[in-house]
Amino acid sequence: MDNSQAAYEYYLSQGLEPHQAAGIVGNLQGESGRDLNPYATNKGDGRDGSDSIGIAQWNGTRAQALKEYAASKGAPWTDLNIQLDFLHQELKGSEKSAYQQLLAAQTPEDAGRAMLAFERPKDWNKPGAHPERAQYAAAAYAKYAGGAAPAQGGAVAPPQVAQAATAPRQMPQRLDTQAMPPIFAGAPPGGVGALLAQEVAQAAPIFFAPRRSPDLSKLQAALAPVSRGFFVNRG
Repeated sequence: MDNSQAAYEYYLSQGLEPHQAAGIVGNLQGESGRDLNPYATNKGDGRDGSDSIGIAQWNGTRAQALKEYAASKGAPWTDLNIQLDFLHQELKGSEKSAYQQLLAAQTPEDAGRAMLAFERPKDWNKPGAHPERAQYAAAAYAKYAGGAAPAQGGAVAPPQVAQAATAPRQMPQRLDTQAMPPIFAGAPPGGVGALLAQEVAQAAPIFFAPRRSPDLSKLQAALAPVSRGFFVNRG
């Protein structure tokens, strides 16, 4: 399980709906990358010149609050679970306004846009700002929830994502002997193969014409031994 899926599963366990959890993940991916790097640090990125840190790129007093929360749990601030839990605590506390928008969201795109109020990137409150966050949320929903969310209230439905077919393979139906040629109709229990063997066994025997014996007389004469005469010297 990668960090993005771990985050998605965590927020489901906290009672959020799949499309709402996807909205959080989509925004976190826009902050700290596709794999949600809990060590991510952007030097001097904060409005006050502080570093932005973690999966949500907290900075300023919020970054300090994350470190204090981690210390209270006896864990480093770079711990992924600490950051996920701290984010949820913020949503239920100081970031309750963004949380209410998230809970009102009906699609992953709506949830992605709602979480802009939590992250507050540059120009976040301008119409149409950061459309990629909605796209990331829709992609996270398609990947982790296993499908596209239904469009509601005129919202744009998530793009279709090609997936491998999961339907079970259909077994071939039994052969209809009534529709088969006569040679296959009424096949014995052994199937068509047994029927063919039966047909072969019952077929009329095949006769071959006898071969003529070859005339070997000339060959035998050629190979017969040659008689030699013996002469006696009487002188």
